[in-house]
Amino acid sequence: FFFFKQKTAYEMLRSLVGSEMCIRDRYMGRFFNLSNIYTYQCQLTMAERLARMIGTEEDKVNCPFFYKIGACRHGDKCTRNHIRPEKSQTLLVPHMYNNPTSAIAMAEGARVPENVLLETIKHFEDFYEDVFIELSNYGEIEELNVCDNIGDHLIGNVYVKYTTEDDAENAYNNIQGRTYDNRRIVCEYSPVTDFKEARCRQYDEGECKRGGYCNFMHLKHVSRSFKKQLFKDMYEAFPEYRKRRRDREKNKDTDRGHRKSRSHSKGKTKKKKSRSPSKKKDKKKKKSRSRSRSSEKSGGRKEMTSEERRAMIAAWNDDENDQHDNPGQGSYGGMPAFEILNNADQNNNEETREQNQ
Repeated sequence: FFFFKQKTAYEMLRSLVGSEMCIRDRYMGRFFNLSNIYTYQCQLTMAERLARMIGTEEDKVNCPFFYKIGACRHGDKCTRNHIRPEKSQTLLVPHMYNNPTSAIAMAEGARVPENVLLETIKHFEDFYEDVFIELSNYGEIEELNVCDNIGDHLIGNVYVKYTTEDDAENAYNNIQGRTYDNRRIVCEYSPVTDFKEARCRQYDEGECKRGGYCNFMHLKHVSRSFKKQLFKDMYEAFPEYRKRRRDREKNKDTDRGHRKSRSHSKGKTKKKKSRSPSKKKDKKKKKSRSRSRSSEKSGGRKEMTSEERRAMIAAWNDDENDQHDNPGQGSYGGMPAFEILNNADQNNNEETREQNQ
């Protein structure tokens, strides 16, 4: 007798040949491909989560206030990153507006005489008009906002949003380093593009308890008629801005038209589906009408009821009895009742066949 030693796993792997090694590598390759797919899916979910977190309180790396407002009260000492865009539609000119003392007192909640209030409003409107006219020389302005906050990081900040990034770049190159009211202008690109998210909603409703030191924007009020006149003057001075605006509106209208046509076509398909049961009913009615017409065409004779049949058979039987009593007489010529019925049915069938042909 010969005894063979059982091979270990290591020795078995070394002794694999040909197709066995191919089978092993194939299954190992499948395992590693599955692991790669799993890691890729994990990376995707992580990237989506990080994209949702940017600019929120959950983001522990980037500063949410700088992302929303373009300014942070901690400045360069902030523990989180301040992401400054390389290009943007919005330009920020920090501390450009020099608030009078009456404006600061009003921001702190103090009451001001009416004549001082009117002077403060006139001072701001003169500044707003001057800045608007100058900045409109470099591109079409979409929004111009001035902060009413008195915090160190927001006081006197001016935000101008252009319709395109190229207009904002043109303005940046032309006003950088210039002076206004004996102050040097230092502008920068701002991440703020939606001022609805940046402004304080409680201040708009007249309920902000933090006053001028709130970390969200308290925008100075500009009357609608005054702003409308400024935009009108801008479009009259630069007709190319008006032309670009009309082109944008046309593109928007075409997009809306395409959307409406799609929704209308969807509605039509739904209506067609809803009308299908009624069509089925109409088809059934047509079929019933065709059947009735075919029955009218095929002879036009009415079917006999059971009572009429019984009466007719009884009459035939009476005639048959009379014939037995008096042979050779009777309307049926001495034929039994069942034979008469069979002959009548055969005659009826022949008539129907001739009419159908």
